[in-house]
Amino acid sequence: MIREVRVESGIVQGLAVQDPRITVFRGIPYAAPPIGPLRWRAPAPVKPWSGVLRAFDFAPSALQPITAESTFYGREWGVDDSAPMSEDCLYLNVWTPALGGSRETTRLRDGGPRPVMLWIHGGAYQCGSTSEKECDGEELARMGVVVVSVSYRLNVFGFFSHPDLSRQSASRPRPDRANFGLLDQSAALRWVRSNISRFGGDPDRVTLFGQSSGAASVLAHVCSPRDAGLFSRVIMQSGAGVGMFNHDLWSLGEAQATGRLFLDYLSVGSIDEARRLDARTLLEAACRFPASPYTHNHDEWSMPSNWSPCIDGVFLTDQYSETLSRGEGHRVDAIIGNTTHEFMAAGHDGAQVALGEQGNAELVRVWLRGGLPAPYCYSFAVAMPGDDSGAFHSCDLWFTFGTLQKSWRPFTGVHYDVSRAMVAYWTNFAASGDPNGVGRTHSSAPCWERHAGPSGDVLRIAEGISVTDLA
Repeated sequence: MIREVRVESGIVQGLAVQDPRITVFRGIPYAAPPIGPLRWRAPAPVKPWSGVLRAFDFAPSALQPITAESTFYGREWGVDDSAPMSEDCLYLNVWTPALGGSRETTRLRDGGPRPVMLWIHGGAYQCGSTSEKECDGEELARMGVVVVSVSYRLNVFGFFSHPDLSRQSASRPRPDRANFGLLDQSAALRWVRSNISRFGGDPDRVTLFGQSSGAASVLAHVCSPRDAGLFSRVIMQSGAGVGMFNHDLWSLGEAQATGRLFLDYLSVGSIDEARRLDARTLLEAACRFPASPYTHNHDEWSMPSNWSPCIDGVFLTDQYSETLSRGEGHRVDAIIGNTTHEFMAAGHDGAQVALGEQGNAELVRVWLRGGLPAPYCYSFAVAMPGDDSGAFHSCDLWFTFGTLQKSWRPFTGVHYDVSRAMVAYWTNFAASGDPNGVGRTHSSAPCWERHAGPSGDVLRIAEGISVTDLA
C-alpha cells in the first residue's frame, strides 16, 4: 500500500510495511546534495521538486571505507560491501504509525501527535549507514512513536577543516568552517521541526538518540548553543561519555592545520581546487593519510585521528565536560549507558579499565554538577549467543530496535523478553520522559529510577533485568 505526505519541498510516497499500520518513507532529502561548490559548506536547503517523490528505497550511504562482509561487523550486520555510496548523502527515513488511507486519500489517524525518535548511527564518524538491518525502525513505530533515521557526511567529507574555509565563511552570519557532519544532523533536526507533524509526529517531543559516535553526536547537540529547543530528550548508548575521543576535542586551529597538511599530501593548492577533486579520489587519499601530529585522538586507525569534531567556536564552543559543568548544556532528560567492559585498556597501574564505562560515569558526574535533570543509567550485559563475543560494543542495537529476528544469531525467548522490555523503556521515555511509562506498561520489568549520584540506580540489562545501586 502506498501513502502520500506533502512536506515543505513536495509530495513524498511511502510504503506500508508487513504491519500495514506502519508506513516507511526511505530516502527523503533534507538538504541539497553537498557536492561541487557545496562540499565543506553547511547544508543548503532542499530545492523543491515537482510531481511525486517515490521514497521507497534507502538512498546511497555516505562515502566511507568499505566494511568487508568477512569482518566481524560485516558478518554481524550482514553488510553488502557492494551497496551504493555517494557524496550526495543527505537523506533521512521515516517510520510512522500515524497514517491511514492510501495515495491521495492518505490521512492522519486519530490519537494525536506521536512522540518522535531521531536516530543517529555510529561508526567512529568514518562509516555507518541508516540501511543497516539492525536499525530498522518498524518495531519502535509499532509502539506508537514516529522514528526518523538520518544519514550525514562522514570522515573527510564531514570533519575536514582548513584556514581557507574560515576566510570564505567569515562574512556569513554563522561561519561554516568545520563539523559539517554535525551541521547535517542539526539540519535534520530542523527538518523534523518543520515537517514531522505531517507524518503524525509531535515536534515538541523529539528524542535524539544514538550509539557509539552517534551517541557522541547526541552529546555534541546537547552542548551546542545552536540547537536549543530542537529536542527535549536524549539517549546516549555506548558513546564513551566525556572520556576517550570526547575527552579532549581538538581546536579549530589544530583541525585546520591537519587540513593544510592533507591538501599538501594531495598536491592541491586551494580549497576550490580540492572541491573539484573526484569524491572517491578524495576518500581514498583520506584513508591513506597518516595520523596528524596535531591529533588528540591517538588511534591505531588514522581516520578517526584525522576526521573528528573540533571546537570550532560556532557549533561547539568548549570541551563537553566544561560546557556541562557550567550548566550550559540543554536541559533535557537523558538515558545514558553502555555494554559491559566496553573499550578495555590498560590503566596507569597496568590493570585493565573499561574506558567506555569510565567515560559515562564521568559524564553523569558533570551532568549532575551542571544541574541537569538526573539521568537514567543502564549497563547492558547480555552475552550474545552463537560465539564467544560476549556483550560486545553495538550488540545492544538488536535489542534497542527489536530486530533480533533479522540476526544470524540463535536468539531464544529470554532474549526476546529483554528486547521487548528495552523497546518499552525506550519508547516510554520518548513519550513522557519516564522509561517506566504511564501505568507501568511493562510491569514485569523493574521500576527504573533516576541516577541521583554520587551513587544511584543503574538498570542492569542481562538475561534478567534488575536494578543495582552502584555508582
